[in-house]
Amino acid sequence: MEPKPETTVATRARIPVVSARRGDVAFSDFYRVEHAGQVRRAALLVGSDEVANDVVHDAFTAMYRRWETITDPGPYLNRAVLNGCRDVGRRRGADRKLIRRLPPRQQPDHHEILLDVVRRLPFNQRAAIVLRFYAGMTEREIAIILDVPVGSVGPWINRALATMKKELS
Repeated sequence: MEPKPETTVATRARIPVVSARRGDVAFSDFYRVEHAGQVRRAALLVGSDEVANDVVHDAFTAMYRRWETITDPGPYLNRAVLNGCRDVGRRRGADRKLIRRLPPRQQPDHHEILLDVVRRLPFNQRAAIVLRFYAGMTEREIAIILDVPVGSVGPWINRALATMKKELS
């Protein structure tokens, strides 16, 4: 009989966790289930599908190296991808200055306008918004992933929504 999957915050957040068995087969299953969703979330955080693919690839590579020692792969992967997105944001300081000098695009669509507003949010607010409204996580689950007190998440979401409402009106 196959052992039941572990029950964690990750499983309640619709992030499946494979059974306790380890090895290449279990990792392949985990990769197949998680990859697309992680790339979509990372793309929302970093603003680029290509960069998101790189971040998620790096996270899975790091996981594979430690696969035998990881007891709860769902949260581990979430944290690794989130940290990778945070690192990308840190490296973009100089790039942002150059982008501001470029002429604006002609009439962007509504989707692009919304993504642009989300991209300009501070990282913690952007992460809270993406994890809450895209991944459907609770404030408690977001706090666990971001490694912050639960009381920090609600204000970040509220500030982000206020900023977005102001910029979109």
